[in-house]
Amino acid sequence: MRFLKTLTVLAVSCSLALPPAGAYAQLAGGVGEFNLPSLGNVVGADLTVLEERNLGEQLMRRVRADRSYMPDPEITDFINRLGYRLVAAANPSPYDFFFFPIRDKSLNAFALPGGFIAVHTGLIVAAQTESELAGVIGHEIGHVTQRHIARMIESSKGSLAMTIGSILLALLAARAGGSSGGDAAMGVMLGTQAAMLSKQLGYSRDAEREADRFGLSTLQNAGFDPLGMEAFFERLQQNNRWYETTSTAYISTHPMTTERMSDMQNRTRNMAPVTHRDSMDFFLVKARARVLQETTYDGWLKVSKSFENELKRHPTGYSLVATQYGLSVAYAKMNQKDKALAAIRAAKAASKEKSVILDKHLSELTYQVAKTQAQKDQALAVAKGTCEQYPYSGLAASNYVELLFQSGKHQELVDYLRKQSALSRTNPDYHMYLARSYEALGKKSMAFAATGDMYALLDNPRAAVYQFELAQKANDGDFYIMSEIDAKLRELRQKVLDQKKD
Repeated sequence: MRFLKTLTVLAVSCSLALPPAGAYAQLAGGVGEFNLPSLGNVVGADLTVLEERNLGEQLMRRVRADRSYMPDPEITDFINRLGYRLVAAANPSPYDFFFFPIRDKSLNAFALPGGFIAVHTGLIVAAQTESELAGVIGHEIGHVTQRHIARMIESSKGSLAMTIGSILLALLAARAGGSSGGDAAMGVMLGTQAAMLSKQLGYSRDAEREADRFGLSTLQNAGFDPLGMEAFFERLQQNNRWYETTSTAYISTHPMTTERMSDMQNRTRNMAPVTHRDSMDFFLVKARARVLQETTYDGWLKVSKSFENELKRHPTGYSLVATQYGLSVAYAKMNQKDKALAAIRAAKAASKEKSVILDKHLSELTYQVAKTQAQKDQALAVAKGTCEQYPYSGLAASNYVELLFQSGKHQELVDYLRKQSALSRTNPDYHMYLARSYEALGKKSMAFAATGDMYALLDNPRAAVYQFELAQKANDGDFYIMSEIDAKLRELRQKVLDQKKD
């Protein structure tokens, strides 16, 4: 039963992850204000929140290994701040959310079990306002909090398991991209018995509508403009007219755009207007995503030329700052560090606001072009000052730690990590940073143990056990350190045994 449940959740999460182009015209929702019954409260009890989280962690291991996964600190930091603003405005939830970017030019986002939400770079670039981007993320939060994955398992019982093979094959074919990939996906899904899918299709429409309404309510409560959703919805509808007329089983698992558009328009008419001023960081992250979704020199060159042409049109305000910043990021990717430094300085000069994104990039480039130790120390001082100004910014903290490591200031790095508040001990990167510097300081047991902690947080207990065994053999820590290593090793060995039983 547990194996069946795992397969079922994998299939459902994948189907949420890979709708056809245009399917993410699913940009609204709300529950509280609209008297919509929360179906998630009455079904889906078979799959606990903890089980969802464990499944999500397992899937995230695969996601992180994929080349499209983009662990960019700036974009990750921004979408998590945006996401948690929405989470805070929604009803209390037992989920610990994590929002992460995917390097993909398509306009898409998807939710995995347990609160993991991906946002494609193409969606970030295409969003014309912060409210549009927030609308998509709010919709995905709705998928999680309303327990749509658990609800589908509960409603399908055994029937969904019979369609798992064809669903996964279709999704793999669609992921291949291009017309041939799309045709293959259609062929596979059309081969599935309609009787097996009919129940799931009706449920999918309800789930998408519920997530729309949840997202719309959350958007308004968080202070974003719900009309921004409508604008994005209409743009997607215009760009993907083929979606409306292609009648296939795969596409029909998502409600028609016109149906959802009408539902949203009816609700926004009765909502009080909200005036939202987009943040400068929104424009900076859009510019950064334009660069980082490219992976070749020619791609970065093309984007840099685009930014240069935009500067010739004399933008002002946030647009000017973001254009200079994007140009700097593009130059840096092409290893034109002096030009990159000049561009980020121009961005700083044009900005009337403080920004951890700008300060972080400036300190990075200042360090990279430094020719003397005094210049490197100056860059470190800028990075340290940014940490002091933004004491809870993981972006500022990780940048300072990285520059300390490059400078060989390993004891200073360890001391800083132990006392700072920005990087949580539950963050795998925290232990990775410690492991590198402990190794450089010759503290082998502590280096292996920190690496073991990192693997444990990445839900890889076997690798963690191996590292703690190495830490035990090195035996160069004091009594308290070695006792802690022994205790963690016993705990992790038991976890490995428990996994074997499952």
